[in-house]
Amino acid sequence: MNRTKVVIAISIALSVLATTLILPILAPLIRELHLSVSQGGLMLSIGSIVMVIAAPFWGAVSDRFGRKAVIVAGFLGILTGYTLYTLVVVVGLSGGVAVTAVFVALTATRAFVGAFLSAVPAGAQALMADITDARDRSGGMAVIGAATGLGLIVGPAVSGFLVTGGITRPLFAAIVLCALGAVVSLFFLEATPVRKPSRIQKTSLFSASLRPWLVAGILLWVAIATVQISAGFYFQDRLGLRSNEASRMLSLALTLVGTAMFTVQFLQLRVLRFAPRVLVIAGAGLWIAGLLLLLSTADAASYYAAYALMGLASGFLLPGVMAGASLAVDHDSQGVAAGLVASSQGIGFIIGPAVSTALYEWDKALPFWLLAGLMALLAVKFAIIPLGVPRLGDAES
Repeated sequence: MNRTKVVIAISIALSVLATTLILPILAPLIRELHLSVSQGGLMLSIGSIVMVIAAPFWGAVSDRFGRKAVIVAGFLGILTGYTLYTLVVVVGLSGGVAVTAVFVALTATRAFVGAFLSAVPAGAQALMADITDARDRSGGMAVIGAATGLGLIVGPAVSGFLVTGGITRPLFAAIVLCALGAVVSLFFLEATPVRKPSRIQKTSLFSASLRPWLVAGILLWVAIATVQISAGFYFQDRLGLRSNEASRMLSLALTLVGTAMFTVQFLQLRVLRFAPRVLVIAGAGLWIAGLLLLLSTADAASYYAAYALMGLASGFLLPGVMAGASLAVDHDSQGVAAGLVASSQGIGFIIGPAVSTALYEWDKALPFWLLAGLMALLAVKFAIIPLGVPRLGDAES
């Protein structure tokens, strides 16, 4: 693996770590600040909406000013946002500020973070596309996926250790990680030449060549958001667990997801080298298997196995979507495509929690049956229906 790929992987791992350090403390932090659950949800939703809006912008900026500049700007922006967010939290915990003022300030700073959150992955994906040819594109994107999986494994574990010293410790750690990411990308990432587009870029969310890959990406993140949130309730209700028991079980299950993602993407990089179409079909099939196992059993061991299957599924789907979207456009549009792929995460985290929790209140199994059905449709779409791209990115196979 060359130096640029290593630095890309480190940058992605640091950005994911910074985010996942904070996620486990958000719910208790909202309670500590005397905010309502709906206020906490609104704060997170606004941050996700801003991320969706900003992601294509960062992709286009990387095409114009270079990938390195966007990655560094992303880390500096997140660093600033998390610093302001932490300051508001510390002031809010002191009790000297009205709850409404704390809510408004937290929402504003979270939105600021959201504006920069997609810059690092958008720049990294576009840079990986720059340094890999069609044959190696899936393997290159698997490097990014493996780094993401590593961050998902380490982040929650480190957060659980840090929080024993105080609920704000993970926030300060995230600030340090963002600063480290800015230093690494600024001093160790080589700047690639900026090429002026040879034609006006027409790539957008509605581009026929990109649409199937973006739909797959959105569905992936809807699925991840669903199992992160609704499956926690499902564990508790099906097994009759207390809240702390359910939390521990879900924490271990999510760690298995990250481990499985990292493992399968390492294999994709070193051994499998599947084409994007194959990665999406395999990922959708494994999601179906994991969901059916979740729905057909009611014991902890089976639930852990189901989560491992869903982690493997995500490990196939993530690089498949990134590589397929990259191969669906020409070089002049790589940044825009990467930005749109990055925005799929935000869209998924807007749709997933709202829809899955609403369906769960109606029928506990309904979110998972619906998700399995959507994954089946995705597999069929990618298996038999032409998508407007020759061999659907199979040129590298």
